[in-house]
Amino acid sequence: MSSHFDSKGGGQNIAQGENAIGRQENVTQEVRGDGCIFSGTGDVTVNKYGVPYEAYGELAGKHAVTESALASFFKIMEEQQVPLNDLDSKLREIATDYKALLARVGDDQAAKQAIEAGDYAKAEGLLEDIARHHSLAAAKAYADNAKLQEVQLRYAKAAAYWQKAAALLPEESKKERSLYLHSAAYDLDRIAKYKEALPLYEQSLVIDQELGDRQGEGTTLNNISQIYDARGDYTTALKYLEQSLSISREIGDKAGEGTTLSNIAAIHYSKGDYDKALSLFEQSVAIFHEAGSKAEEGTLLNNISQIYKARGDYATALKYLEQSLRISREIGDKAGEGTTLNNIAGIYRAQGDYAAALKHLEQSLRIRQEIGDKAGEGATLNNISQIYDARGDYATALKYLEQSLSISREIGDKAGEAVTSWNIGLTYKEQGNLAKAEPYLSRAVQLEEEIGHPDLEKDRKTLAAVRALLRGQQSGLFARLLQSMLGR
Repeated sequence: MSSHFDSKGGGQNIAQGENAIGRQENVTQEVRGDGCIFSGTGDVTVNKYGVPYEAYGELAGKHAVTESALASFFKIMEEQQVPLNDLDSKLREIATDYKALLARVGDDQAAKQAIEAGDYAKAEGLLEDIARHHSLAAAKAYADNAKLQEVQLRYAKAAAYWQKAAALLPEESKKERSLYLHSAAYDLDRIAKYKEALPLYEQSLVIDQELGDRQGEGTTLNNISQIYDARGDYTTALKYLEQSLSISREIGDKAGEGTTLSNIAAIHYSKGDYDKALSLFEQSVAIFHEAGSKAEEGTLLNNISQIYKARGDYATALKYLEQSLRISREIGDKAGEGTTLNNIAGIYRAQGDYAAALKHLEQSLRIRQEIGDKAGEGATLNNISQIYDARGDYATALKYLEQSLSISREIGDKAGEAVTSWNIGLTYKEQGNLAKAEPYLSRAVQLEEEIGHPDLEKDRKTLAAVRALLRGQQSGLFARLLQSMLGR
């Protein structure tokens, strides 16, 4: 009878980070932001992150923005409490959205000047005014405001603006409506609001299919699959992924093919079909290695490691994980780093080196909490619990498990809830408290039935054994109680 150590931690694949593998942003030339590169100077001194003025020119050049824009980015990150370790990736994300925003506002000089000056509140008000008084321009103004919110990392508010924009489009603007709905879903997806994101993806998909937009259809099918994967509904996720893969191959989209192959592999991994998963991961890593896509390659190396771990080949698994960790740190991929540290811990735990495992898990937890990776945080909390459980410190183990369970339920992660419920049940069983153990083990088996977990049959037998022991205890208690009553 074994506990479950969760190598997952998100909604994309075994590596479970917000890397390019998994979700794909559905963009068109209108919102991609391939327009002008701006340059200039700004009056900025050392900021919160300790970046000196003389470094601004280099950073501004790297991100192709003005130094004054860069100053506003640092202000945003301070307001949103972006951690130092996530500085580079967030700067890249904001800079990309910023350039897309400037390309969108186009000839609206007042809004453009406010944005370039870093006065985003004024820009939002100007765009809202356009939406109120100029009905024909309202949809575009709301879309512009959506991009403005993305620049400020306000994804929920951005999603609301995308939906307002979609609602105001004329009937014939179907392509734009699909894009706006997809963008709203994507922003909600970024913050794990899966229930709100799914119907928006579905509406976008219907329009893509009606228009014959195969690229958009394939992207949206892939993204829908990842919501079902996050919920542990692998059968439905696989159905969408197979459709997405067919489209990617049909239109020659190699990046889409590599992404979808990886996500299909992750489903087979979850079902315990390691040979199939390994074959698909290797096909995917070959595609991304050829394209020079380091983030995706790092994710896939991590995924391949988990197959060797499942086979008990810890040395090979650790080799792949160390390669993945080097790539994550090289490119500043904090999500990938958090995932890989978590999975390295899994190797050390399997080898009985609990001190090394705990050290790597604590590093992973800090990163995942800093970047807001809720599913990853839940997985790592679960895994930390198992170190304390192995040491016999059940009270501390339960503390971490309860935190993990709360997160899984909050984000609708059935697979994560199953893992953690099972571990809580086992912890109570190890303490001899079968009455508390049974409900958690029962809930875990129920969830495993829903998602087709590979350990289902084994766990059913464990649950049946616990129930038999519990009935025996209850029968003995009843007999003793009856004898006590008769003796009076």
